[in-house]
Amino acid sequence: MNGFTVILSVAVLSVASLAQASSLDVNLRNEAVELSASGPLNLSGLNLSLSGLHHERDRDLISLGVSVTEELAEQSFVGLGGKLFAVDLHHADGNGLAIGGFFRYALPSLSGLGFGGGLYFSPDVTSFGDVDNYIEAAVRMEYQIMTTANIYLGYRYIDVNLQSSDEGRVDKGAHLGLRLDY
Repeated sequence: MNGFTVILSVAVLSVASLAQASSLDVNLRNEAVELSASGPLNLSGLNLSLSGLHHERDRDLISLGVSVTEELAEQSFVGLGGKLFAVDLHHADGNGLAIGGFFRYALPSLSGLGFGGGLYFSPDVTSFGDVDNYIEAAVRMEYQIMTTANIYLGYRYIDVNLQSSDEGRVDKGAHLGLRLDY
């Protein structure tokens, strides 16, 4: 296990306890695993999230985000915010500030079923190191198996354009996940 993975694990556990996380999420596919924790920062309405992704081809990503959310209906919401990210690829590394948002929509006619997604972007002006820009996009279909647990099937695309003109794909593909809310 390399140092980045150890730091990532400690950071996820530390921030989750400091922020009194209200959601833990893990998703995986054959080549990658992502772990995230999120919850209210305080009574101000701000939410804090910390996530880390490890890809078996020596690609790691960690991000710390702040967002605001608005509930649209029961189990349906939209959120906007930003995230600081750091990426460590086998041949390059960098960091930056990405802005974007996310949503979840519960299908009223099909109890427990919902879909969601998110999009974050960091242009060259807020990307540093070997990174010229960053894009993260994800969609997923969820099913609530318990009041505090959802399973989901999702698709994720995370890519960084590098100053060296090399492709910096962090992850791309379908994954299975579990989200616990408490």
